[in-house]
Amino acid sequence: MINLSFQKMKITKLEQWLLLLLVIVFWGCSAQKTDQLPDHIKNIKNLTVYSANAVPNKKITFKKTAIYGSTDQMLIGRIGDLAVDRLDRVFIADEQKQLIYVFKPNGQFITQLGREGRGPSEFNYIKKVQTRNNLLYAFDANFGIRRVSVYTLDTLASDQTIELARNRKKINSLTKTYPGVHEIYVRNNGSYVAEFISHGANPTQKWQNKEIKGLLYPLDRTGDITSHKMIEFIEEIRTYHMGSRMGLLPIKAFFGNASIVLASDNTIYWAGPKNFLIKEYRSDGGYKQSFYYPRKKIPLTRKSALKAGVQDYYIKNMESMELPQTWPVVTNMKIDDQDQLWVATTVEDMSVYEWWVLKNTGELITRFKWPRDKPIEEVKNGFMYTREMDERGIENIVKYEIEMK
Repeated sequence: MINLSFQKMKITKLEQWLLLLLVIVFWGCSAQKTDQLPDHIKNIKNLTVYSANAVPNKKITFKKTAIYGSTDQMLIGRIGDLAVDRLDRVFIADEQKQLIYVFKPNGQFITQLGREGRGPSEFNYIKKVQTRNNLLYAFDANFGIRRVSVYTLDTLASDQTIELARNRKKINSLTKTYPGVHEIYVRNNGSYVAEFISHGANPTQKWQNKEIKGLLYPLDRTGDITSHKMIEFIEEIRTYHMGSRMGLLPIKAFFGNASIVLASDNTIYWAGPKNFLIKEYRSDGGYKQSFYYPRKKIPLTRKSALKAGVQDYYIKNMESMELPQTWPVVTNMKIDDQDQLWVATTVEDMSVYEWWVLKNTGELITRFKWPRDKPIEEVKNGFMYTREMDERGIENIVKYEIEMK
């Protein structure tokens, strides 16, 4: 609605009509700029579009309260994934030594779980740790193993070791996927959502890109696939590095990758890197709704890559790569124990990400800028956990108390 008043202006009728016409034209052009959506987003069902100028209703601050890292009792080889339980104990995977360190909320070391090996409660590659209800789950993603070790949080005793997707050869749609489970998400009833990836034959040209597909399937508590594919999506873009044993390189700095999180009721949220678009799926994989925020896309240039801290090797070869014109819009997504979504976005200042905290329906709660070199790993029980280097160049996990008001 346009509301114009000429009571305080001594102008002619003609001038009034001309002014009204100019305002309508200006308003129409402005509306066209803000309402115009890409076709692939415009056609999404049950889509809610929020304003790019949404105003947060809360301010957020952080207070450092604890540090988790090497002590006189133990030396961490390389910090991997981490998880936090209801008691605020912190579980940190060691990617080098293949075990899990357990810390009190104040940062004091308690004990360690597992060891390197192929037996029960032993690990070859701890890719992910997570807690659900009263259990700790450690996903071993080593080629040819793909299993989960489960620990009881009350006693920290080993509960069981579960092989994943043993029946995958019976699923025709998985015959062309990369062997084994790529990622695992634990549901609140002890069953799983497993992601498999598929990329087919490698490209033949150096620096040629290849889309990697992600496929989600449900697994029961024993680790067996129970039904058909739930969701299919583009997981990431990988670049073929001919002549290298690494083959397809996931250069996530340039291309980004999809993010998936599970809410407390097993609702699945998916976000891709190209747009601030989040899709919500039911626990069975059925599509429910989406929400979208228009965002300014930041041009991808050599100068901005240098500022972003991209590896020198990739910067030197940028001219040979098939790169997108802009940086990923969304670079990460987390979910806290209140089912609030934490979404990292790219802004012009390449030293930081702008994090948006949203209700699970998409409404903006707050946003803040956080250094790129201090990635946020977990948000739980009113605390945020980040990965940071200290003055000695040693990596630690740092805990911050969150205050929103």
